[in-house]
Amino acid sequence: MLMLVVGLTAQDVLNRMFQAWEGVKDYKATLQAYTYGNGKEERKTYDHRYLRPGFIYMKVIKGGSGTACYNPETGKARGKKAFIKLTLDPDKDKRIKSVRGDRIYEAGIDAIIKRWKNYRNVKLEGETTFKGVKVYKLVADGIKHYNAVKEVLYVRTDNYLPYAFVQYDASGRKVKENVYKNLKVNVGLKKKDVCF
Repeated sequence: MLMLVVGLTAQDVLNRMFQAWEGVKDYKATLQAYTYGNGKEERKTYDHRYLRPGFIYMKVIKGGSGTACYNPETGKARGKKAFIKLTLDPDKDKRIKSVRGDRIYEAGIDAIIKRWKNYRNVKLEGETTFKGVKVYKLVADGIKHYNAVKEVLYVRTDNYLPYAFVQYDASGRKVKENVYKNLKVNVGLKKKDVCF
């Protein structure tokens, strides 16, 4: 059930989200990701971690195997499967991309924040519940992000951090959905916890 939020605008929710993000040094979450691209669907669940200024850690816990991390200081990613470790180019190596081409450094909440700072046609559709969490529902039309032209962002009402986003292509098909469950912020992660 969608409720109208009296007095709040889309920009108010965005500003509170941007401000809340400024206070996040690191986080841990269970990331449930759905991707559609090039005629293929991909569903994976990750142990996902983030450390400023952009370190990303992703270990597949459902829908495959392997671990990867991204180091913003080097611009490189590391992949690990069984006992094999590789250094990978996140912009070129398909082993570190989704089926539509999403890069590892685009998996974090920081990437959501950057996108939504640039979106112009944003509407607040009210307060609702999405996958069991109370959220504000924001909609951005006319975007250009991979194969998506529309994005819906679900922002937590309790801390104003993103909970999930869903992207749609021009035909209305869902092409991307990320849900950040069990989010814990400022847990004291170090580089060794997010990169190997």
